[in-house]
Amino acid sequence: MQPPGGIVAHHAKALHSLQGFCAFAADTLEAMTTTSTTLQGTELERQTLRLYAHLQALRAGWGGALVVTAGAGASATGLPAAVSIAGGCTLAVDPDVATVKAVFRQGGLDFVVNSLDEALRVLKNEIRQHKPLSVALTAPLEPVLAEMDERGVRADLRLDLPNATGVALELAPDAAAWLEQHGYAEVSLPGEDRRALEAAVLARLDANDAPRRRWLERIAHYQRPQAGAPRLCWLTAAEQSALLPMQAVTAR
Repeated sequence: MQPPGGIVAHHAKALHSLQGFCAFAADTLEAMTTTSTTLQGTELERQTLRLYAHLQALRAGWGGALVVTAGAGASATGLPAAVSIAGGCTLAVDPDVATVKAVFRQGGLDFVVNSLDEALRVLKNEIRQHKPLSVALTAPLEPVLAEMDERGVRADLRLDLPNATGVALELAPDAAAWLEQHGYAEVSLPGEDRRALEAAVLARLDANDAPRRRWLERIAHYQRPQAGAPRLCWLTAAEQSALLPMQAVTAR
């Protein structure tokens, strides 16, 4: 089977940014001493939002693009959700079957397969039609990655994240620069008023503000919030003053 159209080699800019992100993430995690665990709740959403910012910093649109991530627990990093919200497709090669099943039950994955043929078959049409999709392939890493290389399957971005520590990764430098450029800050919408505030933010955003609209409209599909949990998003200082006059809580 030939690799589907649209599964192509890395862009040099994306690869350069990826290398910087991985080095930054590794430095951050080396300083942490907490026991490795799967991210949950608000910390998972926080990491997903930061990965989404990283994707936005790399390129404006991810429709028709493939992101590959590999490693035990790769499906639980929030990356598949971030890529789907950005409009792209994800192939997560993850041998941790229990974690994959848990993420799938929570809505964080669209499909779970156990062979590369199945994964490519599922991804092919969605990539061609520029539709978002996340697929987890539960199989040993080395044979799958070797098979991908042999068959010429290439991603637009390869992003392998360190094992979770229970705390979200810090913003990558390019993501922080992108947020600063737009005047955005991470903000936590109070859980008791979450739905009303989400609606108020969406009503205020320009119709062409795709990144922020997509986030607020789609994140709940992939990560169901617990009752009373806040919603993280990006707001400018003026938007915070107008929408959250006495309640604005900057996430970081």
